[in-house]
Amino acid sequence: MTKFRNLLILLILLTFNELISQEIIEMKEVYIENNLVYKNTTDELFTGIAQSKRKNGHLVYEEEYKNGIILSSNLYYNGKEKRISNKTIYNPNKPLVLSKEYKYNLESEIFETTTYNDDGVKILVEQFKNGKLTYSCQYLGKKKHGLELGYGEKGEKLTYRCEFINGKKNGTEYCLNEKGIETKKEYRNGKKIK
Repeated sequence: MTKFRNLLILLILLTFNELISQEIIEMKEVYIENNLVYKNTTDELFTGIAQSKRKNGHLVYEEEYKNGIILSSNLYYNGKEKRISNKTIYNPNKPLVLSKEYKYNLESEIFETTTYNDDGVKILVEQFKNGKLTYSCQYLGKKKHGLELGYGEKGEKLTYRCEFINGKKNGTEYCLNEKGIETKKEYRNGKKIK
């Protein structure tokens, strides 16, 4: 048990050391070549964080790199506090290919996520209110492809459901309005059939 505990402590220390020892530089101190990021002064692949700040020191944007590959980026709200408005995660195996995007409100809660497949093609958009899922839609690139679902504000009750194929409604569209009245419509290849 002691051996496992010591190994765990060592792992935590190594991870913590890597996090705090990351080099932080300005965006103008790096350059991109063949989708990889290099440090200007050494022409070596960059590992660390590159930031963009206003003249008053306010952090506007930053990107994190490992061996020249972008891992994530943060866009910050303009204000006295350091609050992320958008966070982007990149595919570490395919430089500059999106993996997931998060959008935050001023209370630092996630209100929307966008998920991408391994090739950077959008496949899912989800929206949240007070931490509850209120909307979900599957995509294939820019077109809706799969289920689009809507939920009440508390995220518990399904209020909308429709299937899309290549951007067109296909199947039964279900709606539940605020008064609790249900409606159903049938679609085939984007055209209403009943």
